[in-house]
Amino acid sequence: MNLRKFVFLLTGIVIFTVIVLVYICGDVSCSSKGHIQRKDPYVVSPIADSLNAYRVGRLPFNVFGAKDLGEVRHVKLDQEDVLVFLHMQKTGGTTFGHHLVKNLDIESPCQCYKNKKKCDCFTSKGTLWLFSRYSTGWLCGLHADWTELKSCVNEAMNRKEDQVRNRNYHYITILRDPVKRYLSEWKHVQRGATWKTSKLICKGHSAAGLEVPFCFNGSDWEGVTLDEFINCKSNLAKNRQTRMLADLTEVNCYNTSSMSSEERDQLMLKSAKKNLLRMAYFGLTEFQLRTQKLFEYTFDIKFKTPFTQLAITRSDLTNITLQQQERILAQNSLDIDLYQYAKDLFLQRVRKMRNEQGEYEEYNYSELTYSKDRFDDSVDIAEEEDDV
Repeated sequence: MNLRKFVFLLTGIVIFTVIVLVYICGDVSCSSKGHIQRKDPYVVSPIADSLNAYRVGRLPFNVFGAKDLGEVRHVKLDQEDVLVFLHMQKTGGTTFGHHLVKNLDIESPCQCYKNKKKCDCFTSKGTLWLFSRYSTGWLCGLHADWTELKSCVNEAMNRKEDQVRNRNYHYITILRDPVKRYLSEWKHVQRGATWKTSKLICKGHSAAGLEVPFCFNGSDWEGVTLDEFINCKSNLAKNRQTRMLADLTEVNCYNTSSMSSEERDQLMLKSAKKNLLRMAYFGLTEFQLRTQKLFEYTFDIKFKTPFTQLAITRSDLTNITLQQQERILAQNSLDIDLYQYAKDLFLQRVRKMRNEQGEYEEYNYSELTYSKDRFDDSVDIAEEEDDV
């Protein structure tokens, strides 16, 4: 074999090897050690890959830029800065919302009153520094999502303050393990909650009722079984966190006929990740103390008392079959992908914060790979009920 043939053969082998590696690994490094996989945070990986990783307790490791990992914002709540809390159902947002109105150590704290849900959160100038359920109420709709808030907040604030002024909006939210959140919503609906007054506004049009019909007849869905809950095609509990964080105008709102379900899923997931990354702050229900510390670091604001991990209730136990488990996983595959992404970003931000504070921290695999009890019936967190 002459040199020319040898080089040609060697080149062919290299090209074939690269093609095989790309096919097998995709955007993930093929390391045989550890549980962490590296991915470009701006690329949406195949949803099935994230689902399989979630099943075995594996967490992807994304390569984020320095700005993605957060920086101290030094907000001036007495001036132009306003916190906007995007509250998703059954994520522990009620507890976090109470922390915002009752537990912040700031110059102009909210004034709360006995037997009243809403508090007065005004600055010394008489302007509002917090847009949330417990300060302004549901001005943009019951549990307004990212799409609704972005098109509504500024105008709603102008009306509420009776003035037009420049404001810097800092969007914040709380996420929760998708399976536990889904089961918690089922139990909440089973007790009579509906959120049927949500308008689902997108491009100025309400999708509630027609494009998204109710899953029940009558006033509520009280007593719904898990199978009935899973079977409803228009049930917004499915992939709720992805839908509520995505810009729905990018997928033609709630009209599902304009593109394939696969394309819609990918676009919605990519949008939700992008918006989450650009939010000023988010926390995770599963990490209460770190959620508190990261908020304090991000905004240079302290809470008066420390957060505590939300207690788990163990009432109304039900056996969840393997078939039901598989259907729940499949119906929440977008949320699982999003949560894996969010959890990695959150823990990387916490690690960066602690490193800057002189508390060097590596990943703790026991925290990253928890998968036990995802289908435990003890999914209801002990906090005040959301609106019904």
